[in-house]
Amino acid sequence: MAKSDLNCEPLRRLGTQLRTVRKAAGLTQAQVCLALGMKGISSRSYLHRLEKGDLNNVAFMTIMRYLQACKMPAGRFMLELAQSGAFSEAEAEDVRGFTSQKLRGETSNEARRARGKLLYEKRWLRKAHDADIVAKLWREVMPAILPLLPPDDPTRRLLAPYLEGVRALYRAWKLAVRGAVNKDPTLDVQMAFDRIEKAGLRVLVPAAVRKTREIVFARLMEMTPLGGNS
Repeated sequence: MAKSDLNCEPLRRLGTQLRTVRKAAGLTQAQVCLALGMKGISSRSYLHRLEKGDLNNVAFMTIMRYLQACKMPAGRFMLELAQSGAFSEAEAEDVRGFTSQKLRGETSNEARRARGKLLYEKRWLRKAHDADIVAKLWREVMPAILPLLPPDDPTRRLLAPYLEGVRALYRAWKLAVRGAVNKDPTLDVQMAFDRIEKAGLRVLVPAAVRKTREIVFARLMEMTPLGGNS
């Protein structure tokens, strides 16, 4: 923006708006200079003159970088600047048209980020909930199957497959209940558990497998609402 194109008053309004943005962001002139990559006393002088409206020319990219340093969306700033009277009515109308599109894009981006954050939090909470249920099941299953495992395994390394079996049974229960065709999903869960056993649990101690399945089935079915929804 050159002073030959704009009189001093719009430049002062621009500077005032920039200073307002900086203070709202809680930044000093020195901090903004640092964010802009400007060093030395001359940079502070430049920023001071910019905010006072005393510069002959203000590069568009300087304003964009200034706003970026202050975390101010460009569209919102331009709209506020237009409303401050820094432009003629015709120019202000053009700015309002441009910034309304810009703001819609910014709002859309903010909405997408908010949805993404919400989905992430929901997934995290769901995983934490699932882990908590598996831990509770395991605390009941482990002491029940220990006497059924070989006594010559002092490190209890054979427990790991049973813990994974509990996880697999829990996942199968969730899928079976969600896709149950009957109001009472008991049969669907039983069939899902049968598939899990055939997939590998039978290579373990049969009595321990039966006990694991018995405990997990009983506890999960206590949590199962009618209607096939988990």
